[in-house]
Amino acid sequence: MNFLPGLLLIIFVSIAVGLGFHLWKGGSIFRMLFLIFFALIGFGIGQWIGNQVNSTFLLVGWVQLGFGTIFSLIISFVSVWLSKINLENIG
Repeated sequence: MNFLPGLLLIIFVSIAVGLGFHLWKGGSIFRMLFLIFFALIGFGIGQWIGNQVNSTFLLVGWVQLGFGTIFSLIISFVSVWLSKINLENIG
């Protein structure tokens, strides 16, 4: 099991998802880093779930690329949606 190539693949895919959402929704550099961070969190969740169910869906070495990408997209979409909520107008 090669750790470094798998880790680089996870980071590359997460950055690609985060930058894709940033290109779609726009915003500042802070928002871009926010999206990349949550894409990494989502990939980690997808990796964990894929390992728990012993999935072979887009399995690349030890990296659950399928589940990781799907959950990275879901978490990124939710983070974009939640970041649009204006808390000053609630209440």
